[in-house]
Amino acid sequence: MPGNTLSALVGLRFASPYALFRSTSVPPKVSAWATQHRRSVGPLGRWRQRIILSGVLIPAALSGCQAGFGSRAGPNPVVAIERLWTEKAPDDNGFMEIRLGEARIALASDGCSQKMISKLVCRNARLTVSTGHLPQQTLLLPEVWLPASPSSNGAVRTGFRGSSRFAFADDLYGIILSDISADGYEDLVAWSGADGNYGDPSYTYYLYDAKTQRLIENAHLAKLMQSHSISRLVDGRLVAWYRSGPCDRGEKLIGIRGNGAEILASRDYTTCGEHALDGDRISDDSWMRLEGERRQ
Repeated sequence: MPGNTLSALVGLRFASPYALFRSTSVPPKVSAWATQHRRSVGPLGRWRQRIILSGVLIPAALSGCQAGFGSRAGPNPVVAIERLWTEKAPDDNGFMEIRLGEARIALASDGCSQKMISKLVCRNARLTVSTGHLPQQTLLLPEVWLPASPSSNGAVRTGFRGSSRFAFADDLYGIILSDISADGYEDLVAWSGADGNYGDPSYTYYLYDAKTQRLIENAHLAKLMQSHSISRLVDGRLVAWYRSGPCDRGEKLIGIRGNGAEILASRDYTTCGEHALDGDRISDDSWMRLEGERRQ
């Protein structure tokens, strides 16, 4: 909204509500009605009308301005969504279509079979994805894994869309649409195996490329994650961990950028013997701070 229009509306708080009629050309009947009505309501009534009028018009004007600012397209059109999920499951033919907001993801496969009661493995999977900023694209995977309910009438969350803070923290999802690289664009992560630590989920990572407007597989990130499990993912940094036997543990901080990934920091420690770390030192995240970063 132009500034002079907003100023004029704000000025109505101290002017007569009939200034609108005087500022524009109106039919004589309307002008006569306004004059007669002004005399009939009296001074107190006129002030009440001014308050009501300013309370309606000023917020409306400000809302219009805010809408104008909000409608400007930024460089990174990621959808500002906290959490959306679906409990949809594949049919007997191994097909499933889910919608998360305006995003559509269709899973076609050669069939899905139960594995270890709580998992569903769909073979020769084709994931067709489209969102507000991603043209339709089909991704091919040997397998897509989904959580499954032990009971026939139970429901589990199979797909997720939203902040990367919750993508791996709230539940175990088979298909994840989230900005894991913190570049402002949604990426896609598919549960595709059990190569994590001690059979934990392993994933195939597809990062959005703004130049081509396509999802591109980040094979290097998947390689760095072999035999590790995801602890959390925040601001384009993935914290992975492993354990070996009853005592040995390790963690690493992986930075995700474009079609690459790199280990930014790591540590190995033991929970047994004279060199064992106690609980406080295990939970101390200072090892993840990079040079020049301030302590949170």
